[in-house]
Amino acid sequence: MNICLAEKNDASQIAKIHKEEIKKGFLSSLNNSFLVKFYEAIMDSEYGFCILYKQEKTVVGFVSGVTEIDSFYKYFLKNYFFSSVFALLSINFNFNIAKKIVENVFYPKKTKNFPSAELLTMAVKKDFQGRGAGSQLLQKFIEEMKSRQIKIFKVLVGKKMIAADFYKKNGFELIEEIRLHDNETSLVLAYKIS
Repeated sequence: MNICLAEKNDASQIAKIHKEEIKKGFLSSLNNSFLVKFYEAIMDSEYGFCILYKQEKTVVGFVSGVTEIDSFYKYFLKNYFFSSVFALLSINFNFNIAKKIVENVFYPKKTKNFPSAELLTMAVKKDFQGRGAGSQLLQKFIEEMKSRQIKIFKVLVGKKMIAADFYKKNGFELIEEIRLHDNETSLVLAYKIS
């Protein structure tokens, strides 16, 4: 196994794992083309990065994050807006999807008192779950945040999701509960880097 920083050409494998392993959540409801653009933007932006867990050349897990969520979304809108809209045209675009996109882009305003650095997404293929891949990815993610001079970062996770327990077991502390999509409760958890 190999843990390394992702490159832009890894975006399609990352998007595929996201769709397969993160069943709930807004991004998972969008098409693969949009997710590829989203992960390309993370890797292109100076504010973002993605770490991979690979078996030979195949990605079996990943974690993505940003050092400054507002700046990343500004970068995304400036550089990926039109290609992302084009990618979304192939889905049954409706008011609910448009509303959730706006909520995602503007949710940092709801969390402005929280750390601006954020773990965005994390997933491991089913066959590799329960073998420590998630913990190893998280450890490498923490090291990368530290190398970028980040002392604290957050993650938002649905209150009912199993991932909430994973983060709590790995040293994240609850900051607050907030309501996002369709007024569903999300937990804002923070990790302090020592």
